[in-house]
Amino acid sequence: MSFDENLIALRQAVTHTLGVIDGKLRNKANKTDVLTTEQIDARIQVLIGSAPETLDTLAEIAEALGNNPSFATTIAEELAKKATKTRVTELENQLGESLTALTDAFTQGAATIQNSTQEAS
Repeated sequence: MSFDENLIALRQAVTHTLGVIDGKLRNKANKTDVLTTEQIDARIQVLIGSAPETLDTLAEIAEALGNNPSFATTIAEELAKKATKTRVTELENQLGESLTALTDAFTQGAATIQNSTQEAS
């Protein structure tokens, strides 16, 4: 290749590269799409909202949740262990039956004691 041909090839390569760069710059977000630092800070403040000062960072929230990466799963599992209304009713009925049986046993015991003391006198 001659010197002139090399210059032409170099010029074409530079022109192509500038065209690519120009296209990429044109496709870049314009200033109306890019938030300022103040706008980002304002959005963060909206996200934090009225959280108490002790829970206004992600670290504080994580600590309050026991730093449990599976917090949602843990809570769901614990809620699943909670007694249902049906189970509570069953337990109440069992307790009532047990108290009735205990009362009957005391009544029978008292009657037996009373009968034995009357027979002895």
